[in-house]
Amino acid sequence: MNAPGRPAETVTPYRFTYDDVLRMAEAGILPEDAHVELIEGELIAVSPESVPHVRCRRWLTQFFTRRLTEGEWEVNSDAPVRLDDLTAPEPDLAIFPSRLHDRDVRGVDIVLAIEVSVSSQAFDLGRKAELYAQSGIGEYWVIDVPARRIVVHREPSAGGYRAVQEVGARGSIAPKAFPQLEINVADLPLDD
Repeated sequence: MNAPGRPAETVTPYRFTYDDVLRMAEAGILPEDAHVELIEGELIAVSPESVPHVRCRRWLTQFFTRRLTEGEWEVNSDAPVRLDDLTAPEPDLAIFPSRLHDRDVRGVDIVLAIEVSVSSQAFDLGRKAELYAQSGIGEYWVIDVPARRIVVHREPSAGGYRAVQEVGARGSIAPKAFPQLEINVADLPLDD
């Protein structure tokens, strides 16, 4: 016996805007400790930070803050970056000119974005890299903690980054915007 047929339902997800999310946070709908990113209108839960993640992010923040000219460059850690009305990820580090207020920063203003990736490599190297390239972020690094490598993305375009390079545990790399600031992968605190 067949069950009676039901008409097909059309389900359309509601897409949040960046301003919607700000209002939800201000109204207490989103708890202050909620770890989410706005990606193409959807709120995506972010994994809790592990000890290696926190140590590596802190090391990178201190490295760039101590070496970049104060008043010329901002080193933003774990703050949302509004790529468009529907997308505001929170890179572990974003470096942009100090003359800009962080709420006014867009992708093209960021000379370097860094994600420290312990368990989210597929997303960080996939969709997030596409979004960062499409928004014009000049350079994007993924610190792949388990693999002890940095995946460097340069030359953003609408179709993704045109230049992608892997720097292994014995290698070093400097951001294109700051060629004097070379980082040895072996110096990064990637252990528990």
